[in-house]
Amino acid sequence: MGIERELVIREFQRDRIRLLAYIRALVGDPGRSEDIFQSVSVIVLQKVDEFIPGSDLHSWCRGIARNLILREQRSAHRLRTFQDDRLLDLVDLAFAENAESDLLEARRDQVHTCLDQLSPSARELIELRYVSGLSLRQLSGKLRRTEGAIQVALSRIRKVLRECVERRVQQGRAVRL
Repeated sequence: MGIERELVIREFQRDRIRLLAYIRALVGDPGRSEDIFQSVSVIVLQKVDEFIPGSDLHSWCRGIARNLILREQRSAHRLRTFQDDRLLDLVDLAFAENAESDLLEARRDQVHTCLDQLSPSARELIELRYVSGLSLRQLSGKLRRTEGAIQVALSRIRKVLRECVERRVQQGRAVRL
């Protein structure tokens, strides 16, 4: 089994509770939800090579679950009937927003690590500007540098922080995915 395939399967297993919650929100019946989850698991294992690395695995799995639920609903009429696809869209939106907040939280967690990696002078500049709220003019007087130099330094520091945070978040996702 290839490393990417193994990582996708591992992440799918780790995400089990969230996917099951999504299915339960659509189906309502815990036993039926578990059956559908098992069917989704089989489909994911069959199609794991179709998953595009770097894309949203949870969203991909939700799509598989949604399609399976709709197909079963049409053929067997055993599941809760959705009179309007807007309900499905709202459930999808809620779960997608939750995934986005997880990414924001991961970024926020990495900011502190990346700040610790800055030089003492860069950390001081960030603290004075964003924690103490000093203006460029105040920073210029305090640090005896021109406002332009302060602005360039802050821009470079923000770029370094942004790259550090994104790299660490991607590494975290690669480890999880």
